[in-house]
Amino acid sequence: MNTPRNVIALLTQLRAAAAITFMAVIAGCAQRVATPAAPSDAGTVPVSSVVAAPSMVAERQQADAAVVTAPTPQQATTATPPALRPVPDPQLSFTRTQAAQARGRAWTLANQRPDGSFGTFESPRAREIYLDTQASHRAFHTATTALVCWSLVVPARTDPACNAALLRGLTWLEAQGEVGRASGNTFYSIWAHTYLLELASAILADPARTADHQAWRAILEREVQVARREQSAEGGWAYYDFNHVGQNPSGHESTSFNTGAMIESLLNARAQGADIPAGTIADALTCMERMRIPSGSFAYGTYAELNVAGDYNKVSGASGRLQVCNLALFRSDAKGTDGETLLRGVELLRERHFYIEIARGRVMPHEAFYRNSGYYYFFGHYYCARVLQLAPAGPRRDLLVRWLAEQMAIDQNRDGSWFDYPLYGYGFAYATGFAMRTLEILEPMIAEQVRATGGTGAVPMPPQSSSPNP
Repeated sequence: MNTPRNVIALLTQLRAAAAITFMAVIAGCAQRVATPAAPSDAGTVPVSSVVAAPSMVAERQQADAAVVTAPTPQQATTATPPALRPVPDPQLSFTRTQAAQARGRAWTLANQRPDGSFGTFESPRAREIYLDTQASHRAFHTATTALVCWSLVVPARTDPACNAALLRGLTWLEAQGEVGRASGNTFYSIWAHTYLLELASAILADPARTADHQAWRAILEREVQVARREQSAEGGWAYYDFNHVGQNPSGHESTSFNTGAMIESLLNARAQGADIPAGTIADALTCMERMRIPSGSFAYGTYAELNVAGDYNKVSGASGRLQVCNLALFRSDAKGTDGETLLRGVELLRERHFYIEIARGRVMPHEAFYRNSGYYYFFGHYYCARVLQLAPAGPRRDLLVRWLAEQMAIDQNRDGSWFDYPLYGYGFAYATGFAMRTLEILEPMIAEQVRATGGTGAVPMPPQSSSPNP
């Protein structure tokens, strides 16, 4: 008779204890939320509290960190922000830059596929980035091969092995024809169009490659027309256009970095005599200006331009994107973009580099602080080098040039490659192409510093950030 009552009493006590424990946990969480965050955590937002941009969601939902076996970069991120690392003197910087390039060329030559291309659709993980259709692989493969071939154009002038590899790569690309969309709302082909334009411009600018000029003149003209056709209604470019299927993208998903990179490639094509359709660049600049933020940042895309306070739109989340945006505006003589804008943009990358460096090598897109993603790490550093090429000369630029070269040397893997994101089997190849182009641009600027200083000189410590995070 008493046994059921004892059981009921025991269950009641257990339920009361569980309720007390639950309330204590809630109180503890509330206390932690109410406690002001330390300065080093400023701007850090829990993943669950942020509504991600549509394109970010599409990328994240396809990744599966539990089954990834892709290697991560071999240089671990330290607790000391890279902005505080010493910058080598000119002679040491020049030596390290040349050594990194030599290792990178060796890796490139050893990893060209038998058909002349670079990269592969093979992936070490069961779930990968969103494809829509298998046609996306053709876009990735073509863009990666164009990038690596672009990095071989200059070395091919003096290195027979690089010249042979470049010829095989060009032959493969010439046989591919026009790369189309995967579907009406997914077109990673924009990357192929962008870097085919860059490669074609580099081939046509090289007097040593006159035998290739006719074929690549035709490719240049074709890609210019494709770029105009794929330009969205509001002037930008993107790789998604969800819920909108038309002959031209709607522009709802246009990104600042795709738009900036395409403006840069079209300007280079125009320098080689390409006839850019009227209004193409002007429309793109209008789109770019809409995404400009007074902090020096640029919105991730047109769909996010009104969310200025979004973590991915803050400088700490945009340092890898804002370089190409500043470059495109500066080269187009846009109002409010001058040499100081260029230098300050690079300084922002240097000061906030810790955040984008944390994202390098991570397998989930946009999982890092401020929604940084690894796949635009070397993209951003390449355009940073282009910015420094055009920035006003002086001690300020000299220091930034050596800092960027040193960062590339630090990021290089022991086998000579570079890596920032496990995009199927394309990650090492495209990252190495970007890094090699970056060092190629920086090397002559460092050589000039060596000549001017005799290879030595004081190495000033980087200044503290002049603006609060983000």
